[in-house]
Amino acid sequence: MRPVNVSLDGTTWELAKQKANFSGWVRRKLLEEVKFQEIKREYECTMCGHKFFMGPNSVTGITLTEDCHECGKSAYKTGVTE
Repeated sequence: MRPVNVSLDGTTWELAKQKANFSGWVRRKLLEEVKFQEIKREYECTMCGHKFFMGPNSVTGITLTEDCHECGKSAYKTGVTE
């Protein structure tokens, strides 16, 4: 994590004090501005080791497993984003 200074006026200071984790809240709000479809997750196949990136499905969103593009077996989300 990198520290960032934020200038707040009296009103926004009071609002910030009400947040249990203001930094975490700011990070979440910044990520909300990124279009959901633009975030891709990396998956790795448990059988063949093939790695690939996929965006969220319009129906299921981001899933923990996907079918491998190479062998068709289960590939698990690694947590890496593109």
